[in-house]
Amino acid sequence: MKAKRSALLFVAIMLGGMSALYAMEEHGSKASVSASAEQAASKRHAALFGDQADPSGVTRIVDVKSGLRYVNVDSGETVAFRAGEQVSAWTFAQMIKDTSVDLGLLLPDLPGSAGVRVYIDRSDLFTGG
Repeated sequence: MKAKRSALLFVAIMLGGMSALYAMEEHGSKASVSASAEQAASKRHAALFGDQADPSGVTRIVDVKSGLRYVNVDSGETVAFRAGEQVSAWTFAQMIKDTSVDLGLLLPDLPGSAGVRVYIDRSDLFTGG
């Protein structure tokens, strides 16, 4: 009787451990799916403001340095942003009205881009200017 009880206890502990491991694996995969979904949503949101561009066709270069708070750009303008040796460019969409976006959303891999506000002027295409 004592052996049977010990065997049942051993099986219960093993199954409990396996359940905990399974729960940890499930939680981990949900976290990675959540992170992937968040990245995809960020890319879709960034696409509302234009597209990443080839740095060779830019109208100007902005140095992203400590203390940079904002940058003004025109609708349709292609601007390169430089942080040290790294350069990334963005072509801003034609906007119906003045708007702004965080540079970190557009170029998340560019050092120092988070917290820099980009103010996009409205487009002459929509205002007749």
